[in-house]
Amino acid sequence: MAGTNNFLPLMLDLSGRKIVIFGGGSVGERKAELFCGCADTVVVSLDFSERLQELGASGQARLLRLDLTAAADSELREIISGAFLVIPATSSSELNRKITDIAGESDILINQVDALGNVVIPSVIKRGDLVIGISTLGHSPAVSKYTRRQIEGVITPAYSDMIRLQDELRTYLKLHIKEQRKRKALLWKVLESESVWNGFSESYEKAAEIAYAIISDNFGNSDL
Repeated sequence: MAGTNNFLPLMLDLSGRKIVIFGGGSVGERKAELFCGCADTVVVSLDFSERLQELGASGQARLLRLDLTAAADSELREIISGAFLVIPATSSSELNRKITDIAGESDILINQVDALGNVVIPSVIKRGDLVIGISTLGHSPAVSKYTRRQIEGVITPAYSDMIRLQDELRTYLKLHIKEQRKRKALLWKVLESESVWNGFSESYEKAAEIAYAIISDNFGNSDL
């Protein structure tokens, strides 16, 4: 088991990666909903929650019906083969440990729901291209959930619009201003403008109009 001081938050491209989740209950459902939009997600269980059945019917996840308590080790190895990440999320701690041991034989990454494995899946907040992960490394799920709620109250959907606008402005400024320092200063003026943030409440176009006006007013400012 990895030491808690060795964990590092990373953003991974999971395109085409195989994620195998064992367990068709509420925990497996939550994990599947997180991964099904960005990876090849397989859920293995004898029974599946209503939501998992919906994900399977829509093709967002692959459902493999199997009695895990009676499955042979060789069958579990075959299912796990080629996986990037395995998540043992059954209601049986003994079965979860068995799956963990089998996955560990192939040095496959493991997210354990009843222990600290070598992958910790954080509580995630998404605002468009802004992604925030929150974790207490399993020490306090309540604190993680509380923190997420606090951040969600501050990081509004307008942040997604600001990211889009900043990306648009960066492209525009690169065409018109050679000095990177000046481009950076202008982008920060827009980012810190209360008028731009307020403009998003009306429309993206209104906020963009205000932002371009700020750039126009400061274009030739030698102090930038």
